[in-house]
Amino acid sequence: MIIVEAIRSTTPPAGKQPDHFEIEWYETSKSIIRRKTNGGLEMAIRKNSNKPLEDGDILWEDETTYVQVMIRPCECIVFQPKTMRDMGIICFEIGNKHIPIYIDAQDTVNVAYETPLYTLLERGGYEPRVESKKLLKTHLFQIHGR
Repeated sequence: MIIVEAIRSTTPPAGKQPDHFEIEWYETSKSIIRRKTNGGLEMAIRKNSNKPLEDGDILWEDETTYVQVMIRPCECIVFQPKTMRDMGIICFEIGNKHIPIYIDAQDTVNVAYETPLYTLLERGGYEPRVESKKLLKTHLFQIHGR
């Protein structure tokens, strides 16, 4: 089955059985994704827009089932800068490495785990920790706007 665009609803249809199309956080912007759902349905997504897929997007539905996007949790470096100066310095350093920065509602910085970055943060006294989290677009810190 080929899906050209997501239905763009995150409200599950009443009375229908869910099936999940699992993707990694870095796949949300891909224009073509092909794999099986957790229920075994072969799917291919071909997007015509630049809008990334989001956790919970409904891709397809019939009379009994619907397929919903699920972003897999990944190993992340998580830390909370103590001052705005620290926030600026570390976001600059992470940005120089071209790693996406996700900042949640509690002003906690979340980035996909990589050992050199973890070591840099640890040596800088930022007290990083490793957690399994979903990196969601709603928490993405973007410098470039349109």
